[in-house]
Amino acid sequence: MGLIVSEVYDALVEAGASPERAKAAAGAVPSADTMATREDIARIEANMATKGDLAKVVASMATKEDLAKAVANMATKEDLAKAVASMATKEDLAKAVASMATKEDLGKVEARLAWVEANMVTKEDLARLDKQVAVLRLAVFGFGSTIVGLLMKLAFFP
Repeated sequence: MGLIVSEVYDALVEAGASPERAKAAAGAVPSADTMATREDIARIEANMATKGDLAKVVASMATKEDLAKAVANMATKEDLAKAVASMATKEDLAKAVASMATKEDLGKVEARLAWVEANMVTKEDLARLDKQVAVLRLAVFGFGSTIVGLLMKLAFFP
């Protein structure tokens, strides 16, 4: 049995109820300090979600189709195994680094390029060579038969 509300007990005894029955009835009535007031209920209602709030939450939730799409787009263990298998190992990286050109190698290449640039034929060189070839052609075609005759005499009649 709970606490007895003395005001209720006194009112029941005064109204003619027996003390035992008044005591039982007064014990069944909750005390005023444990009862919710209208302000308490209004405060609770203000903090409660409305149907509209619930509808917004439900609308923002993922559907079974959304979940199925997400699952379909997830990588499988096999996909992960393939990705891991195609990754380079530390040994692969070490081999790649070992086969890379060093600063010394690049220096050698630069020295070779400098030599090539220094020994390149210029346009002026080609123009001089072209003139010399023209002179030789003239000599061969213009005096060719005479030169061939002299060469044959020298070769056969020393």
